Amino acid sequence: MKQAYQPGPSTARIGVCLIAAWSFGIACASDAAVLPLGSSAESIQQANPLAATEVDAIFDAGRRALTNKDYLAAYRWLQDAAQRGHAQAQTSLGLLYAHGLGVAMDEELALAWFARAAEQGDVAAQTNLAAMYLDGRGVERNEAVAAKWFRKAALLGDALAQDSLGLLFRDGVGLEADEVEAVWWFRKAALQGNREAQTHLGLMLWEGRGARHDDSEALLWLGKAAQLGSVVAQYYLGVGLAEGRGTAANLEGAVKWLTIAARQNLAMARDYLWTHGNISVD
Repeated sequence: MKQAYQPGPSTARIGVCLIAAWSFGIACASDAAVLPLGSSAESIQQANPLAATEVDAIFDAGRRALTNKDYLAAYRWLQDAAQRGHAQAQTSLGLLYAHGLGVAMDEELALAWFARAAEQGDVAAQTNLAAMYLDGRGVERNEAVAAKWFRKAALLGDALAQDSLGLLFRDGVGLEADEVEAVWWFRKAALQGNREAQTHLGLMLWEGRGARHDDSEALLWLGKAAQLGSVVAQYYLGVGLAEGRGTAANLEGAVKWLTIAARQNLAMARDYLWTHGNISVD
């Protein structure tokens, strides 16, 4: 029996993932100074001669402010650039509204800015817009529209969108269920190093859904995801090692991974250790 779909970690955290990994992680150098809010466009460009245009320079100032967690300054710079039509600024502004950073939280405005940037082809905006529609944030829940925007972003190579689209295909949410298509998208994202996609792909192969049953490859992907911190992957990797699925049985390795999962309060890992090894984890 198929598991009923519920918006879970792979979609609900998308906005958070992007604002942490994209806006803060690679926005600009960590030692970049935040420019005063009254700076002229000329002074901004002098501070960053690589900015091609005035609006790019304003956006760059906003990214610097984000890096320094000066959200009020970031909001003012990004709002300026967004109103001038800068797609990445519109996405970043949407994230500030979505999370209430530097401005009062307003999911309808977040959605509006994501939509403007998404229409310009900004992949991060498309992924966030899809997540908003899927979760009914700032708009009435619409699974078909969510699937549409996840597909657009997935085709542009966004791993989060690819994994999320795989989930929609797996569970028939917003489009017709197709487990073969689900596996295809999970694999695309997994190859980019997406932990959740690696877990989802591993479990599909483990269960023989959408692809030939393959314990060996399943364990390979679950092992990659486990190393990246997926507690679900850690559990299944432990079970696979304990039962010799796709590999020689390795009780020491099994106990290691099951214990790691159990210590993160995964009940089924605790139960497995106790039931099969009489091992209690504090």
